[in-house]
Amino acid sequence: MATILQHLPVGQKVGIAFSGGLDTSAALHWMRNKGAVPYAYTANLGQPDEADYDEIPRKAIEYGAEAARLIDCRSQL
Repeated sequence: MATILQHLPVGQKVGIAFSGGLDTSAALHWMRNKGAVPYAYTANLGQPDEADYDEIPRKAIEYGAEAARLIDCRSQL
């Protein structure tokens, strides 16, 4: 069951769909600074405008993710 958080749970794990753009980078950094333990998930949908999918999880770690996963979803499309 998916949950949209109304309050940030300090010291608890929180998942975020992470694109690597400005909005999700700022959200991830904010979550970590407010005491959450963020985990970042990125879906590889095969978008032609994305130059380097492998860089996105590294960027998530730099912005404060505890861990980051790149999930290849191309075969499901």
